[in-house]
Amino acid sequence: MRTNQREVYFGHRKLNSFVTAIVFIVVGLMFIGRNLGIIDDYYFHLIISWQMLLMVIGLTQLIKCNYWGGFTVLAIGTVFLLPKIIEVDTSWVNTFWPLIFIIIGVSILFKRRSRKKWSSDWKTEYQQESCTSNDGFVVSDNTFGSIKQIVLDPVFKGARIRNTFGGTILDLRRTKLEARQTYIDVECAFGGIEIYLPSDWNLQSQINAVIGGCDDKRYGLSEVDQEHLLIVRGSVTFGGIEFKN
Repeated sequence: MRTNQREVYFGHRKLNSFVTAIVFIVVGLMFIGRNLGIIDDYYFHLIISWQMLLMVIGLTQLIKCNYWGGFTVLAIGTVFLLPKIIEVDTSWVNTFWPLIFIIIGVSILFKRRSRKKWSSDWKTEYQQESCTSNDGFVVSDNTFGSIKQIVLDPVFKGARIRNTFGGTILDLRRTKLEARQTYIDVECAFGGIEIYLPSDWNLQSQINAVIGGCDDKRYGLSEVDQEHLLIVRGSVTFGGIEFKN
């Protein structure tokens, strides 16, 4: 099971690296083209825009089979980009763009209600389906939701966290590290992740942040364990990761 999870992670990581590289290449070419007078300002501002960034993020999430989050982000970017491409009355966009939030809210309510029909304890089932721990390895998938997972396994062996438009809390204060290096693989877009750690854990962050952040907010740090290292790696886009104790 863990082999498949790691294969999925490395596939997603390669995709993230590929998309990031393409974005930087395109941005660089666009700036050079504009500076040389090859690319018109209209097309430059069309491609180098926050709307296009949302569409790229949405397409990437769809490729990763995160259909709900990917389609939502893609739709938002498309709605706001269309008036720049075709001649349409933009007043309807300026007036009715909050409908996007209403549609998202209604969808969440219907999704929640349908889960209640499936089980009287729908919340517990939802958390079990979205966040599982198998022999100390945690797998968490969260889209438009809220998850809190307390790891009670004697040894923490790693985690894979995907968080889109949601909030995820991972509590590791009741477990310990055994391997020389332990990895937490993170993919976070438009959301927040909180990871609670013992104050003496040796933490190393390898997060690629795009309009996001990763902060170690542990206080009263004691003598750091030099024999074991927790490495948190992955990407954060329009979101943040905080480490607390």
